[in-house]
Amino acid sequence: MAEDNNSRKNRLITYLLNYAYDHDIGYVLVESEPSNPSFAIKNEREIGINMNWHNHSSEVPFTIAHEIGHIMNGKPNLKQYNCCLAYGGFDDEEKDADIYGLHLIYQYSCAQEDNFYDPAAFIRSYAIPERMIEETYKMFADEGEFFYVRRKTGS
Repeated sequence: MAEDNNSRKNRLITYLLNYAYDHDIGYVLVESEPSNPSFAIKNEREIGINMNWHNHSSEVPFTIAHEIGHIMNGKPNLKQYNCCLAYGGFDDEEKDADIYGLHLIYQYSCAQEDNFYDPAAFIRSYAIPERMIEETYKMFADEGEFFYVRRKTGS
């Protein structure tokens, strides 16, 4: 029987919040305006998650993993020092947090024995954002245990 995605989403959220707790990361969950972003305060090891992000988007678990990534990557929070970096800008700090979050969700998926052989199925099942498609395919190609073979481009 196929699992309903809401159940999968809720179990993943529980896992991610437990992961945060186990790694000494405090968190607060709020339901704010759908356009208010989640955030990480690195020096306090705290994250704030807007559970109403884009009206309860299926990407909320990825957002939690992303914010955990900001804390776990341990780099200085450039946004706290650079008032000119607009929200939504994509810099190395954001990319690194995205990659950490992607790998964290992938580890969870493996622990659940989901056995995804197709990156597209993993992306759909875990609501991985479109901006992470290429990185997801790279991650699958780097994993030797999967049948996925990256198409060669060019000649």
